[in-house]
Amino acid sequence: MHNVSPGQVLVVVLAAACFAAAAGLSLARLWWDRPPLRVAGKAVAYAGLLAGLGVLVWHSADRGTWLPLGDNFDTLVCLGVLLAGFVLYTQVHRPLRGLDWFLFPVAAGLLAAAAVFGRAKPHEYVDTAWSWAHRVTAYGGAVAFAVAGAGGLMYLVASRRLKTSKLAGPGTAFGSLERLEHLTLVAVVLGFALLTVGAVTGLAKIAAAPHGDTQLGDRWYLSPKVLGALGVWVVYAIVLHAPLNPSFRGRRAAVLSVVGFVLMVGTLVATQFVPSRR
Repeated sequence: MHNVSPGQVLVVVLAAACFAAAAGLSLARLWWDRPPLRVAGKAVAYAGLLAGLGVLVWHSADRGTWLPLGDNFDTLVCLGVLLAGFVLYTQVHRPLRGLDWFLFPVAAGLLAAAAVFGRAKPHEYVDTAWSWAHRVTAYGGAVAFAVAGAGGLMYLVASRRLKTSKLAGPGTAFGSLERLEHLTLVAVVLGFALLTVGAVTGLAKIAAAPHGDTQLGDRWYLSPKVLGALGVWVVYAIVLHAPLNPSFRGRRAAVLSVVGFVLMVGTLVATQFVPSRR
């Protein structure tokens, strides 16, 4: 395993700062919506994306492999870059005002976590087919749930603004409630499917391991990682079935999406503190 170099940490921190600045500039357009702010926001966002991609290439070259998700530094940077790339792609092809306010800070937080955990507690993962399937689907589901959480939060803000029309003004509109609800539901469907596959492959890894010889220990079912993942799965299962139950549509589904995202973040943090027993 190759440790994370100070230079790589510096580039990741700069990328995180770029995404945070992009979110701030986009938010500032609520009060001063001018071309210079729009251009500056896009410039720093793309600079952050390029910096994130650059550090992935650098770290992969140091590790001697181009396979992604090789350690927790690489994984967290990948998540941040994927999330930021999704935002930039969406804003180019189907702009949704406010999406960058909510998701760029999440991307910045993931990169900051990579700088902290990847530097202080670097560890690699087991290179097996089950491990690859588990972590790709689990982290892919995490990205989808970040989008769902942002969509739910935007729905709540937009709904409140519609009820308090005095707050409405030029340049402050989100997408329609229908579009935000659709975005949230699509992200939940994708994330729920990926998380389910991740849970199944994770259980398969535990079942295949010798008794007690797992990273989570004998009482793996009481691990914060497992309990947190179960909580996220239950919350999003309820959101996923919202179309079948009108009482859980709209605002309630949006609140649950945000709650599920918070649980997911807690699960990711708990994962970083799980001691390795390999």
